[in-house]
Amino acid sequence: MIYGNNTVYDKALETHKLHGQRFNYPLSILRQPILDGTFNKYAILLSLVLQELAKPKGQRLEWLFWHDSDTVLMNPNMPLEVFLPPDHFGDVHMLLSKDWNGMNNGVFFVRVHEWSVNLLSAAIAYPTVHPNVELFWPDQSALTNLFNENEIFARSVVYCPLRWFNAYMRSPDGRKQNKDSPSRFQVHPGDLLVHFPGTPREHLNHTLFPYLQIALAHEAEWEPRLEETEYIQETSTFWRTINRRPYIPEPKVEPSPKAAVVEEQEPEIRLDSEESEAQKF
Repeated sequence: MIYGNNTVYDKALETHKLHGQRFNYPLSILRQPILDGTFNKYAILLSLVLQELAKPKGQRLEWLFWHDSDTVLMNPNMPLEVFLPPDHFGDVHMLLSKDWNGMNNGVFFVRVHEWSVNLLSAAIAYPTVHPNVELFWPDQSALTNLFNENEIFARSVVYCPLRWFNAYMRSPDGRKQNKDSPSRFQVHPGDLLVHFPGTPREHLNHTLFPYLQIALAHEAEWEPRLEETEYIQETSTFWRTINRRPYIPEPKVEPSPKAAVVEEQEPEIRLDSEESEAQKF
């Protein structure tokens, strides 16, 4: 979602566009609000999920990747697929991460699935259904509450290491680690992106500029190929250690030819938000 004229968001978006072009990830951007406030994030996601579910199974995108607009794509050589769960985790429908405040929903993956329709619908409706519940971070708190209140939603979410796809800034110039923050939360050379949650709008240009400089300079240290990073081994180890009940997949049902709509097949998906956008892979 990017509303109005905000140069820094558009510059950050250019880094994501390059990544999308490299891996053939289409990008969806909400330029006009659908709802009031930050719940537009869930509205555009719900719209995209429903669009995909209306297609025959073989033509659907599989995942959406949402990133807020206060993110800079640092390594355009990092494919999003490396973070996704193996096929036998078919009951995992959302990948999130946590920081010192708990869950952060500035960057996440959500599967194209009926579960996601139910979750996003419930999140959008949360302030109406629970008018007396205070939501400190409106859209984020609503999602947290839904996970705390509903096992159906909570059991299909996996929290991944923050650095994988939601790393935070390091030093102001981007060159050194911030000694006052845990290293596991800070972006490192080779990581996918850097996120700046909580940065006041009036400070965005100053805060993002050093990272935009690094990203647009395409420095080799920051843009290793996947095989040159530790992510193949790290993600493989992570998913091997996840202890979950065996997943029994739904029986496959071939779509009726009468119901099929002939459309050009798209790649998978991903998304952005907050002043954010939506990409597809």
